[in-house]
Amino acid sequence: MAYVIFLSIIGAFSGFALYITRKEKRSFRSWSSEQMLHLRLKKGWFGASNDPVQYLAERALINSQPYQIPTPLKLLGNVERKEIADLDCVLLQERNGTSATRILYLHGGAYVEQPILPHWLFLERINNQCKAIITVPLYPKAPTYTFEEGFTKIVNLYTTLLKTSSARNIVIMGDSAGGGLALALTQHIAKQKLPLPKAAILISPWLDITLRNADITPLEAKDPMLNRSHLQVIGRSWVGSGDPHDWRVSPINGILEGLPPLTIFVGTHELFLADARKMRLLCKRKGVFLDYQEYPKMNHAFPLFPIPEAKKAQAKIVEIIQQA
Repeated sequence: MAYVIFLSIIGAFSGFALYITRKEKRSFRSWSSEQMLHLRLKKGWFGASNDPVQYLAERALINSQPYQIPTPLKLLGNVERKEIADLDCVLLQERNGTSATRILYLHGGAYVEQPILPHWLFLERINNQCKAIITVPLYPKAPTYTFEEGFTKIVNLYTTLLKTSSARNIVIMGDSAGGGLALALTQHIAKQKLPLPKAAILISPWLDITLRNADITPLEAKDPMLNRSHLQVIGRSWVGSGDPHDWRVSPINGILEGLPPLTIFVGTHELFLADARKMRLLCKRKGVFLDYQEYPKMNHAFPLFPIPEAKKAQAKIVEIIQQA
């Protein structure tokens, strides 16, 4: 009897999953993870305070402590902790050798969070095929620091990497806040006429720190991860006494000409979609090529998620990195 009940439950679950897949036109795992994220918002299941000011104070305390590399990462590949250009960096590489490719990865986390396990697992999956040396700087975070300190250190890190690697072997990549920082770094490189990296890959980039785009409003109900007003408070902390329209914090205001090949990955269920589309339009008006990858019904930073749609995006990322 128990066996029959078990089979019935499995059958009902499989039928429901198939129904959702056909109705939503996306994977069941994508849909279910979004529902969990929405439920988390409604129930207030957050590890940090919902008050952004209190949250910033909590992050300042946490970030004052040494960052601990997640233990599972150490089992997957070679992990090295190293100071480069006055930045605490984590270097990842495969145990069975490396190619000439170097990836500078700027992690997301609203300029206040350190990298979390999904970042590392994503990079490990990418590197299983690329065999690169990936440098992940633990750049200074708000509210203790502002973009002035963080951006300068990231620039110095890139110029240091150029001393040992050819620019044509370097890929700059980042997600969310790190995606915005990656674009700003690339703009600085072009403005200063430094050797351009091979490519820049931006995953759900935060392109305008002010989030003033009116097209964000209808996206707020769709995004199960990001809170607009919360991010605006955090963004002001990262800007400090600077100008929030400065291209170093809002790279959508920066130059688009003369950059290396750019790719943006973004989902239609995230706040940052509005500015990603705005950047696509700006590039089109200026005659600048942008490889724009928009995925229907995907959430913020979806390529880092354990869902089928992420595998498609990851395959595209690997293709870009491996292009001659």
